[in-house]
Amino acid sequence: MRKLIISLLYFVFLSCATDSDGLLLPDKVSPDIYKVLFQNESVKVLEVTFEPGESDNMHDHYPMTAYVQTGGKIEITLPEGTSSERTIPSGIAIHNSSKDRHQVKNVGDTQIKIYLVERLVTHETYRLDLELPELVSPDVYKVLLDNEEVKVLEVIFEPGEGDLMHEHGVITYFALNGGNMKNTLFDGTENEMKIPDNFAGHGNKVVKHKMQNIDDSSVKLILVEHKNLKLEG
Repeated sequence: MRKLIISLLYFVFLSCATDSDGLLLPDKVSPDIYKVLFQNESVKVLEVTFEPGESDNMHDHYPMTAYVQTGGKIEITLPEGTSSERTIPSGIAIHNSSKDRHQVKNVGDTQIKIYLVERLVTHETYRLDLELPELVSPDVYKVLLDNEEVKVLEVIFEPGEGDLMHEHGVITYFALNGGNMKNTLFDGTENEMKIPDNFAGHGNKVVKHKMQNIDDSSVKLILVEHKNLKLEG
């Protein structure tokens, strides 16, 4: 009877942690490590924190893009028991479209902090002729990764610094260090906004604008531009 109860409880756990695609969601099986910052029908943004010696549970990912804020040494274990260790440096971006089930453990002696953007749907790849921020304002926008599916930009505004008028396609963004910003649209409309730390969001329309840091400390953002999510409008 005890074995039956345990089996039933395990089945209930898997049912709650698994989505309609049969994936084990990391934020469901390891909620102490994976925190959802933003989610809509297209993307999910996760803040991932591993303390030294901490491990998550076996899980899957949708096609995902990762930004490593604070790297370290990890051990990755596959369902059949195979494991390998690797060191991931801070400040890099990674993209992985496979859905390989795995488990991760922090085998170093420092905290590891990673931000994940999971793409929940996939559309036909598109190309647009845009005024790219990294071309008009290269001192503010640094390309960390650019492939056929995504482009990842590290964006740093020093106090008082602004960029030039530019455009974005479909983007997901999150703030590592927030602050007070002024947003100016192409028609001259201005508005001030306070961006909190860890704020995340998503835009699916072409926007032409420029930004200025009106705070007294640096503002740092990560942008993930999606090449195979539909534009609206």
